[in-house]
Amino acid sequence: MTPIRFDLNSPEVIADPYPHYARLREDAPVHHDRELDLWVLSRHDDVAAAVRDHARFSSESGGPWSDLSANPFNPSTRVPAPVAAAVERLLSPRVLLTSDPPDHTELRRKVAPAFTPRRIAAWEPRVREITEGLLGGAAARDGRIDLVRALAAPLPSMVIAEMMGVPPGRRDRFRRWSDEAVDGLLAHGSLLRTLHGTAMMSAHFAAAVRRRRRDPRDDLIGLLVAGGDEAPLSTGELVTFCVLLLVAGNETTTNLISNTVLALLENPDALEAVRADPGLAGAAVEETLRYDGPAQGLLRIAKADARFGDVTIPAGSRVLLLIASANRDPRRHPDPDAFRLDRGRADHLAFGTGVHYCIGHALARLESTVAIESLFRLGLAPRLAGRPGRLDSPVLRGLRTLPLALERVPAGR
Repeated sequence: MTPIRFDLNSPEVIADPYPHYARLREDAPVHHDRELDLWVLSRHDDVAAAVRDHARFSSESGGPWSDLSANPFNPSTRVPAPVAAAVERLLSPRVLLTSDPPDHTELRRKVAPAFTPRRIAAWEPRVREITEGLLGGAAARDGRIDLVRALAAPLPSMVIAEMMGVPPGRRDRFRRWSDEAVDGLLAHGSLLRTLHGTAMMSAHFAAAVRRRRRDPRDDLIGLLVAGGDEAPLSTGELVTFCVLLLVAGNETTTNLISNTVLALLENPDALEAVRADPGLAGAAVEETLRYDGPAQGLLRIAKADARFGDVTIPAGSRVLLLIASANRDPRRHPDPDAFRLDRGRADHLAFGTGVHYCIGHALARLESTVAIESLFRLGLAPRLAGRPGRLDSPVLRGLRTLPLALERVPAGR
């Protein structure tokens, strides 16, 4: 293995990780970060094989909340092991994101009915109504907006809160708690904020679950509590899944919307194509998932020695699967650093693959596509009105701010 320096948390990598990924793919496709004691896979075939191989690469103890004493995405949040253990005991031991079969299979079977394509598609009119209301309000002002604050952040927050039956008066605080919960994944984030946001959401959802058991309702929490033909989830499992759904759904979709708009602005031919035909919004979202997706990598634990080429990853090692690097691998995607709307297939790894394929992918695609399509169908031609502010995270790829000027141009002109 060729010696190479790759600092996951460096400002240079966070600002633009893709040249660094290219160097890893060519010079050290199986890289060991000695400081973090973390193995990094960067080539498509290696990453895809590891994501699918839950027998050798375990999701257990691989999630962002699973080992608070050693968070590679924010080393500053390391805390004494006893404190980390006490926090982890508050979480359900069975979490969809950080479970392996057979637990994962059982959990996914119980929650999957809430995320069928038909059920998600039924939300399209409401997603469109919310989107157009947000954009209409933004455009009615002085024509300058921060897209993140005006659309990308509130849209998924409002949709998932409405799906869960969260009262309108509490939705702002839910977005705030969600933001706090992901703070630990930021390079200089606060562990206290993470714990506070998670605790506040957990308390709300625990009360909501108890209410749904006394008084069933036709919302997402009610559906999960009922359990259908399956044995119902425990209270701890329900609460943990609701927290995960709110945090993951808000953050990733916010970042996907803002990343898509920025990619279009940085690629004028693609921008003009979508402006002329807003029906290409879905293609733009799909290409963004490959080109600049909201999640950069997945953590796994090697259950056994795993050999890639002439390098062996020892059993017990933490392994970072760089899905964003895999999506830029020229061995899989021709001309990978070009943003193209004509690729015509969704064979990227942005939502994972195999048993852990993201259960919320249909909702994320729906919200993002409607957001981009509505922007252009309303005749709002965006252009940058300042420098975008990026999230300070090696694993969450997105924007804190995206200042835009919106010029009214009739669609199709």
